[in-house]
Amino acid sequence: MRFKLRWNSFLSAAFLAAAAAFAIALPVSADNSAATKAAANTGINLTMNGKAANPKTPPFLDKGTVYLPVRDMGEVLGTLVSWNVQAKTVTMRYPKLTVKLPFGSKSASVNGQLVALSSPLRMVDGRVYAPLRFFSEAMGTEVKWEKSTQTVHMTKSDDYMRLTPYAIWLNQVTHDLYLTKDEQTDVTLIGKLDAEFKGTVTTDGAVRNGKNTVLTFVDKYANPQPHYDVYALLIRNNRIVEQKHAAYDRRYEPNTSYYQVYDPKGWIEYTVLTDGKIVWVYNDEGKIVATHDLSELTKQEDVFGVQAVGTDYLVVRPSRTGLLTLIDLRDQTTTVLADKLLTGKDLAYARENQTPYPGDTLSFAGDDWYPGYGILDFAYDSPFQKNGPSERLTYERPSYAEERKALPKERSFQEMAASCAVDTVKSVHMQDGDITYKPLIAANKQDQEGIRTVCRMLKKITAEGSEVTLPRIFPETFFHGMSVEFTAGDSVSIYRAEGTKLAMGSELGGKTIFLEDAEMVKTFERLKVSSNN
Repeated sequence: MRFKLRWNSFLSAAFLAAAAAFAIALPVSADNSAATKAAANTGINLTMNGKAANPKTPPFLDKGTVYLPVRDMGEVLGTLVSWNVQAKTVTMRYPKLTVKLPFGSKSASVNGQLVALSSPLRMVDGRVYAPLRFFSEAMGTEVKWEKSTQTVHMTKSDDYMRLTPYAIWLNQVTHDLYLTKDEQTDVTLIGKLDAEFKGTVTTDGAVRNGKNTVLTFVDKYANPQPHYDVYALLIRNNRIVEQKHAAYDRRYEPNTSYYQVYDPKGWIEYTVLTDGKIVWVYNDEGKIVATHDLSELTKQEDVFGVQAVGTDYLVVRPSRTGLLTLIDLRDQTTTVLADKLLTGKDLAYARENQTPYPGDTLSFAGDDWYPGYGILDFAYDSPFQKNGPSERLTYERPSYAEERKALPKERSFQEMAASCAVDTVKSVHMQDGDITYKPLIAANKQDQEGIRTVCRMLKKITAEGSEVTLPRIFPETFFHGMSVEFTAGDSVSIYRAEGTKLAMGSELGGKTIFLEDAEMVKTFERLKVSSNN
């Protein structure tokens, strides 16, 4: 059956950047003024399979020939469009079809065969246009020009659905799946999706993890309550090598698809698939290295959402109770996290509520703060505080109690400031979002005066500032500020607050000291030196 697709995630930042670059990489060539004027004052309408299409760049009519914008029309037709600056060639890619249009040429290459163009490509205001007839002859599209209404009617088989703006196509009839790794590579058939869709199909994400890629489709329909069929594919070397199907009623949250383990030689990556009852863990070579039977581990016959997998733990949500549960493989225990992290009416809601589904609103957030010490973070969106930030809650696994004894003794801000000196500070790292600055390293003599300045700032903030306790939340942006790392193993952050205030503490909340001091803010900013210097 035919179905609707929506896309909710991403493939790779590099691919997206390359795709986006096409819009700005075209060289601006001065076409004749008549064409420019025609494009600017177009009254041409466009339909695709009977529905109005509105390309970002309008078509135009010049000397009896209708020209359509190649990039916009490529997207309307479901192709991936790229521009090769050196070759001055536009390429359109689609399942079983590669079209190349050299700028200035009177012919195009369609799957390696030359096809004559009725008119050469045109460049107007930095945009490439192709004659209308090209889309009929080269793209297999039925094209009709209705002169009386100035309308281009285009008709094309829509068996393939492209998951825009990503390079994945799904044949809605055969379920053949196609993809390309980047805009310079032809589209490849990677296999067939083993599924019978009944409702609205979405994709939860295509996550690349080393040599593995996990692509997830979700088919949602009423049965009579909301039902979700989830199909997870493991892709290697442009082939589907594994498929898993899980079914959930009333509630579905995306399952995790990977995790990383730190190794001195570099991070080791693992890929995760689940059918809601079993969890399979694959290494970077695509081999199964661990299997977890969730019903056996929890002593519950149920279907589970899998929020997190680690080397010795899993975080799952059984469908019937909806209560997020920690499976500790180290001591073979299970813990209902709401019982440990929530109190009062929040805990009562988690235990008693059944609408629209049972359970809590906790979600796994990470284990990065102290890896190897059994400390897990969770985000909590309280049903009693709509539209507020997620609260950060921390759970310490009992199985790591001995390891946590080796953690540095927690010191107060005042104690850290009092001890701050060149021989007690290891480094100071500074950043503004994704912009990082040159760090101050205590071992470098040229950085030591900067570290002394940071220590003076810490001492002044703790001596003159006002301490408050803020809610522990998750930031909506990357960190903006500096992190002071001590040789004792602990650290503290300084960041800009509103106006001329500096804050000592954490953007994540908790105890924080604020001090309003315009001169200190200037000193704080002067310490930021570009890492390129």
